[in-house]
Amino acid sequence: MRQLKLNRGKEKMSKKVYIPILILIIILQILIGIYVGSKKQNLHIDEAYSYGLMNYDKINITDNEDFFNNWHDKEYFLDYLEVNSDEVTDLKPVYENQKNDVHPPLYYLLLRIAATFTVDNFTMWTGIILNIIILGIASIILFAVSKKVFNSPLWALLVTGIYAISMALMETTLYIRMYALSTLNILLYTLITIKIEEKQDNGKIDLKDMIATGIILLVGGLTHYYFFIYVFGTYIFILIKHMRRKEHKFILKYTLTLAISAVIYLLIFPYAINHIFCGYRGIDAIQPVTLNNIIEWFQIYANEINKYIFNYGLLYYIISIIGLFVIFKMVEKIRKNDIKEKREKNPFILFIIIPTLLYFFVVLIQSPYKELRYIMPICPEIIFITIYITKALLEKYINEKYLCLALVVVFIIIALTPGFTNNKLVFMYQERSKIVNDLKAKETAIIYVLDPNKADRFLDNMYLYTLASKTYILEKNNDYYKRVEQLKNENNDISNFIIFVNN
Repeated sequence: MRQLKLNRGKEKMSKKVYIPILILIIILQILIGIYVGSKKQNLHIDEAYSYGLMNYDKINITDNEDFFNNWHDKEYFLDYLEVNSDEVTDLKPVYENQKNDVHPPLYYLLLRIAATFTVDNFTMWTGIILNIIILGIASIILFAVSKKVFNSPLWALLVTGIYAISMALMETTLYIRMYALSTLNILLYTLITIKIEEKQDNGKIDLKDMIATGIILLVGGLTHYYFFIYVFGTYIFILIKHMRRKEHKFILKYTLTLAISAVIYLLIFPYAINHIFCGYRGIDAIQPVTLNNIIEWFQIYANEINKYIFNYGLLYYIISIIGLFVIFKMVEKIRKNDIKEKREKNPFILFIIIPTLLYFFVVLIQSPYKELRYIMPICPEIIFITIYITKALLEKYINEKYLCLALVVVFIIIALTPGFTNNKLVFMYQERSKIVNDLKAKETAIIYVLDPNKADRFLDNMYLYTLASKTYILEKNNDYYKRVEQLKNENNDISNFIIFVNN
């Protein structure tokens, strides 16, 4: 049996020390989530869909026969977003709407359960609090994963603390979609995989390991299809690793676990096949891939990472410069097989690096929009890998305690930079604050001039319609502006109007 306990005379941090620190990090993360949540001013189109898909009797409110060319009161739109008292036990929309859309149903079920605590009353806090809870658990799992790989609670606290104060986590908290849950699922799958490898001896895997793996595969797949990319990357690495060791029984049992999970998954949600292979967000949606496209998309995502994880900090540039300098000095040590020793001391790192890189590459070429939301689930892994590489490059030249302390200082400075820059949270929608305040302060009507061919974009301002005294959805034509004036004149008792034209 391979000895996986790493003893290099490192300092030992007792549970009495690191557990209270971890609790403080989670509390800080929760407080940050509550603060940014209190500042959220509007819903993204997909966030409005989150509420509608878990609740309404159809996917789009714009499909209602009376939608266009009519005045609607705020209750008309609230009905799309909230669970009414006569709908509490009707969970049919959770499954049916996802069947007819392009996503699996689990997150919508959790959001529906959360919404039952605010029956007949819509609030964005149902989604925000749900995300805060999920991400709090995710940070605990991130700590457990980091502690396993680094074999040090000190470095695990650093990784967890950086994620807790990152803008990436704040955006994930604010964005009421399945990405927070997918973040947790990926971390859970990573932890379970590492624990299996840690216990694995001569290709053995016990029943409870198989059951745990199967459960997280079901939960992850029922949350988001991109989860399968991460699983595939892990499986390929496991396959190669254990085939080289000729541990065929282990491979067979692990493959059987995946196969049984896949069968159960398809029994629960068979529509996933159509979504993945034929849906407008599935394989059929992959854009033409050229070298120029890949370079352009990579630059966009690299900028998103730099912005939301490092707040446009210079960390990547510092690492690059130091890395180039250190690499030259490491050449001799590579020749002396010192690197082989390091690999033995960190046997699990590739279970994070390989699936993360594969996930990133597939999202790079497949995601319909090149935005942070599509890589939210691997932001903890990106932070982890960055810290791991930095540590690997510098630990032979800088005392470990001083190196960890230096990184703490660097990331605290980076975390504070948004307060001194224009780096803002997109899903907070601060640019809508004036309209929201005006709608809350005085009776106001909204006239929305909408192109029927782009009707779904109507949801980008869904929250605003729940604040207006009434809203008119005007079908766009060549002389719509005349109709706008006519509508205003017909409602001369209302002095305040907000006019939207094509969003």
